Amino acid sequence: MKNIIKDPIPVVIIEDDDESSAFLASFLEGHYDNLKISGIAADIKSSVELLSYTKPELVFMDIELLDGNAFQILDNIESYNFEVIFTTAHHSYIEKAIEYYAFHFLTKPIDIVQLSEIIQRYTNLRNRLFTKQKYNSLKEFFLQSKLLINLGTEHISLDLERIVKCESSGNYTYFCTSDKKKHLASKPLKYYDSLLEKKGFFRANRQTLINIRHIKSIYRRESLILQNDEKIVISVRNRTKLSELIKNLS
Repeated sequence: MKNIIKDPIPVVIIEDDDESSAFLASFLEGHYDNLKISGIAADIKSSVELLSYTKPELVFMDIELLDGNAFQILDNIESYNFEVIFTTAHHSYIEKAIEYYAFHFLTKPIDIVQLSEIIQRYTNLRNRLFTKQKYNSLKEFFLQSKLLINLGTEHISLDLERIVKCESSGNYTYFCTSDKKKHLASKPLKYYDSLLEKKGFFRANRQTLINIRHIKSIYRRESLILQNDEKIVISVRNRTKLSELIKNLS
């Protein structure tokens, strides 16, 4: 049964997958008279323009877009008073961060029951508008604080500063922490390299990702000495990147 109100809530969908955006728009318009689709965008530039002139109240926003991510869109909007429901197919620390800051999110493929519950929750709490301060707090969490890793039977949250290194183990990755523990995560090193490369981690060689916070010294641009005196050899192909790292830190 549709919910009918005098002034429908303006909604924008930001999604680079045509099938996903079409499904979401069709479901919302077909089941909720209190929601009105104001527009759909698939990339950063058109999303910024759409949000600026439609002034929505509710935005369904895919985190990973072909030309960037959702935060780049929000960075380019001077002010906004809309609530965001993130949609994502990625199961990492993103999900935990959103939960921590009381943001709404949907994992793909979208579950209709969960979608309906979230919409109902939003219409019951319309006075809780999205603010710049809340977004900045969430972004700070993404950039600096924690990583949620899947151990197969459970997820655990690790402070980034406590991670000394990540070691490849086939299709798995060992997280070695400063308390001398090792956690075996159920994704390959390449996956975590892409997540952590801009968060203070350096790919020393094919098998090892190093947290630069734990580097004690660099020996002849060929190896790293960690705070625990462990020596990590730098692969030949990564020595140029090491030189860039030294330049940036000097």
